[in-house]
Amino acid sequence: MKYGICLTPIYPQAISDYKLMEVLLEKIVCQKFIDCIEIYFEGSKEEQILFRNSIKNKGLEAVYLGGLPIKRDSIDISAEDEGIRRKSVDMCKEHIDRALNMGCKKIVVASGQNWKKDGCREKIVQKMQKSLSDLDDYCQGEEFQISLEPFPVKTEPYFAVGDIGLVYEIFQTSAFYNVGITFDTSHISQLGADLDNSFELLMPWIHHVHLANCVMKDKKSPLYGDKHPVFIQEGGDFSMEVIRRFFYEKILSQNPGKINVCSLEVISRGNENWYYDEICREAKEIWQG
Repeated sequence: MKYGICLTPIYPQAISDYKLMEVLLEKIVCQKFIDCIEIYFEGSKEEQILFRNSIKNKGLEAVYLGGLPIKRDSIDISAEDEGIRRKSVDMCKEHIDRALNMGCKKIVVASGQNWKKDGCREKIVQKMQKSLSDLDDYCQGEEFQISLEPFPVKTEPYFAVGDIGLVYEIFQTSAFYNVGITFDTSHISQLGADLDNSFELLMPWIHHVHLANCVMKDKKSPLYGDKHPVFIQEGGDFSMEVIRRFFYEKILSQNPGKINVCSLEVISRGNENWYYDEICREAKEIWQG
């Protein structure tokens, strides 16, 4: 299993600044226990190739975080309208091309906005199965994984997928070749679901984990919702002790070899270097004790 951190949520400037990205890659190499980075990058094709060569030379693996452009550009692979769904699948294919050009081993994708009507659960499942199958077919022959990340349904970003039972339905009746699930601990809590039970239900398809925190007990908190604070955050849903227990009892004990990437995800709010140092400290404590 590769151990990583989500890098561009800490340093968003690196999304379009390759010189900064290269500096950050050098910083990662100094963290001897981290061998994977998760990023979103909008550089030129030439810079994408530079990135690919750099991570190869540094012995790093990379995951492409597709959630940011999916939310920003309203990419909706779960859309009720078939034209929007197909256009969204094509947009995801463009991100897959970029991820492959950069040497990434995995892309994280998500559904679009939740449907604003009742009685549509079965149709959402069907739309997602079709879209994921289309993307799966597009990647045939590549050593590359597509990973669906469930997001909150009833709080921001109000995505259609979602609900843990619905995710189970999507995968339980499908035969994807290389599509799996990104299990984000923060999103599970935002969905109001039980962490252990959700992991056990979806475990056959989980190949990627984000260890992340949230603040859901205080709706007045500026960190309420999908904000991904550090684990030492007062009032956070997950303490270091809880997330470390989950890592050892569930990820390592119950799913050996299935999960190939486990990363910590934190979103910075200024003072990026402090957030970087803190996430590295927390990662080391969780993984190495």
